[in-house]
Amino acid sequence: MDLDFAHLAISENTCWRYCHKWTSATIGATRGCEPHVNWRESSGPCGSASSGTRVQRSTRNQMPVAALAPAIAGSCLVATRRRRRKIRRVQAEFAKAGNLLIKPVDCPKLIGASRPAHWVLRSSDLQVTLAFLANVFGMKVLRHEEYARSCAITCNGKYDTPWSKTMVGYGREDECYCLEVTYNYGISEYPPSNGLAHVAISVDSVAVAQEAALAMGCSVDGDIITGPDGYRFRVLPQSTTHEERFQYVAIKVANGPRASAFYEQALGMCDLSADFQQQVAGIGASAVFGYSRDHVPLVLLEDRSVGVSERTQTEGRNAIAIPGLALRALYLRVAEGQHGGAVLHAIREFNELPEIRRSRGLPPMPCTPPPDEYLQELRRDPSSAPPMGTLTVAIVTDVDGYEICLVSKEAYDSAVARAYTPDKEIDWAWRRDAAAGKRTALPPHQLACV
Repeated sequence: MDLDFAHLAISENTCWRYCHKWTSATIGATRGCEPHVNWRESSGPCGSASSGTRVQRSTRNQMPVAALAPAIAGSCLVATRRRRRKIRRVQAEFAKAGNLLIKPVDCPKLIGASRPAHWVLRSSDLQVTLAFLANVFGMKVLRHEEYARSCAITCNGKYDTPWSKTMVGYGREDECYCLEVTYNYGISEYPPSNGLAHVAISVDSVAVAQEAALAMGCSVDGDIITGPDGYRFRVLPQSTTHEERFQYVAIKVANGPRASAFYEQALGMCDLSADFQQQVAGIGASAVFGYSRDHVPLVLLEDRSVGVSERTQTEGRNAIAIPGLALRALYLRVAEGQHGGAVLHAIREFNELPEIRRSRGLPPMPCTPPPDEYLQELRRDPSSAPPMGTLTVAIVTDVDGYEICLVSKEAYDSAVARAYTPDKEIDWAWRRDAAAGKRTALPPHQLACV
């Protein structure tokens, strides 16, 4: 089902605030603390502009609360009835929204248009990490964002703290693979990663990259460089037949065939082992999976000593950009549990009908055309999606517990293209103050949602 009603539950607090305003006015009058009370009915969870009822009470002599007990009880009853009517009205809007939400399309050709977008890494010292990636591999910052509170879908891991996101790579995110480096304020170290084996990157000169790593105090063992926070990178000579600098991401799995079945059957990937024989030679690869040989594949290394329960926050997250219609189909495959894996954060729409956003406590997201018109048109003609269409996100885990972010490709590519700011300098002075507890207003930046 497209609409996750667990996330659309109407807030009881919102509804009871309505009742509280009425009873507070009445009780305040009985105590003589507020001779004249003006009250207007709240708009409720729908946010619709209701006509409201203006109530004015005036007391000249203080009266005992017991004398007004029947009135207070009646007020609560009226408020409860009105609250129930509001709930039914919002639920009706949910039904309307459910009819408008995009339906899944389980089409191999559409799924094949997916691409790996980035891998999330943690950093205990952002300046050191960025210097390492720039000096050793020649990467650049693509965009940088600061967040005052933890991510609702745990993009920054299971840490309840302000955090930042820095996208690092070689080109625009909608065109190239990259790394997402997350920094959590107040977290000085992370547990060792025992599942993420390494990230393979091609360079113009392996020797120069190794020398740069040694100069920064990093360890070098053959073609493996261990960088900040213990992450391992494999350096390979740049191939003239493969323009992408990122060659692959290798993870350890407990059971090769079982993991292969998940990526092939649940996520619709293809076995690309024959296309990447040269890159993975000598590392004991069980299989290589991806959507195209032109993208960055996932290499599975079978290690039966690795258990699902051993996944740590340092493993990060694998982000895959999938056409929106196909994303919903793949999400249902995982949710049904036929191929293993699980849903970590249920599917979410980030540009849906305003009443749904209000019920979730989210601010309105302006867009043109309006969401209801856009979704109706998109149902009729998927190719009519505007540049900033509906951003759909779901977080799932594979059979070994690795986190996977499924994000709708059309909206994501448009969002990250707009947020591409490679020349923008990170405000390190602001970050030092924030780390010291002197957090001021967030520096300006363009959010890309994911």
